[in-house]
Amino acid sequence: MSSLLLCYRWKSFAAAAALTYLAFSALSPAADTPANNDPRREEVQQLIDRYFHSWSSQDINRYGQCFMPTAVVQIIDPEGRLVSMPLSPFLKGQQEAHRKAAQPMTETAESVDIRFEAELARVVVHWKLVSGDKTETGYDHFTLIRADGKWRIANLIFYADRPAASRK
Repeated sequence: MSSLLLCYRWKSFAAAAALTYLAFSALSPAADTPANNDPRREEVQQLIDRYFHSWSSQDINRYGQCFMPTAVVQIIDPEGRLVSMPLSPFLKGQQEAHRKAAQPMTETAESVDIRFEAELARVVVHWKLVSGDKTETGYDHFTLIRADGKWRIANLIFYADRPAASRK
């Protein structure tokens, strides 16, 4: 086959692929769309509410049910390093943190941004953690997936706010 014929076939294939993409893009919602009018928004908000309430009330069993069994939890530590862990050790660490806390810890969502991307929901929460007279703020970045008709956390990455002078 001549290189000219190959080039023509490739251009025809590329044009057909582009037209197909454009046709499907027009029919499907845009990726990374805000969830304001999406009917799934309330379900996701309920999961986020349950996540913070169960953690603050030290109900680690219910808290753990917010996650997929194979979820990965990641933290950006104060030195900026990414630390990853499976769900089970993370939950044990959360239970131990509550047990060792000198005063009860309460974490609340200060703002919640929900976006849907095809089969996933992405949620960014600015949180506030209060324990006695100490307050800390930070962010949770959730990737949610629907399993058995319910939204669950597939991945969580979180970190505490740091003063600008301590950022690298």
